[in-house]
Amino acid sequence: MEFLFIDESGDNGLSENSTDHYILAGISFEDWQWKENFWKIIEHRRQISQKYGLVIDELKGSEIFSHRGPFFNSALHSNDLKWIYNQTIDLICDNLSLSLFVVVRSKEEFKRRQTYDRNPIKIFTQEIWTEYLSMYEEYLIEKSVATKNPHTGLIYFDLNQEKYVRKIVRQFARKFNQQSTYPSAGIIEDVIFRDSKVSYFIQIADIVAFSINRIVKRRTHDVFIIEPMIAEKLKSKIKNRRLHI
Repeated sequence: MEFLFIDESGDNGLSENSTDHYILAGISFEDWQWKENFWKIIEHRRQISQKYGLVIDELKGSEIFSHRGPFFNSALHSNDLKWIYNQTIDLICDNLSLSLFVVVRSKEEFKRRQTYDRNPIKIFTQEIWTEYLSMYEEYLIEKSVATKNPHTGLIYFDLNQEKYVRKIVRQFARKFNQQSTYPSAGIIEDVIFRDSKVSYFIQIADIVAFSINRIVKRRTHDVFIIEPMIAEKLKSKIKNRRLHI
């Protein structure tokens, strides 16, 4: 079995004040890799805490880039925050045993082709989640064929999108083709919704999602920018290579 921890960046709204893009990013790894990955994240957080004397309850991309959260009122400068971020990307790309899956949706592109005959926000949300889950299910099936063993995926997600996500996941999980080589392969129906504050893995997914947001957005008022080398390292780790960012 694989675990997929997903987080989002941006919002799924379509008003003028909403974000330009909506991004889903997730980290996936096999169940036997859980403990090793977990303790590497623990050690990473411990190093940050010891170096800067911080207590970090939740490590979020937006707070690293804007000097908020546990970094607010600290003596950290922009170079310190950049160091923390770069070390976190090194952890994700070089030290953790995982695969990255990312989908980026442009709201402008959606608005150009949408007829608004139904709830547009619901349609937009369903489209990006369907694309994301189709991509992940395809990965699980391809892995099943390559290893000659059925692979399943259990999804963990933050609490705030349960209404849409649970329904879409069930549509995938209820497909059962007994004529296929591995009929049991694919996404498991029961999504586990967690508060990101208590899930280190969802926090890692948050760092990935926010990073892609900044790579796509390009111009920001953050306290530092992502170096091209770091951006390329992260993009090269993404499993779905059809993504254009």
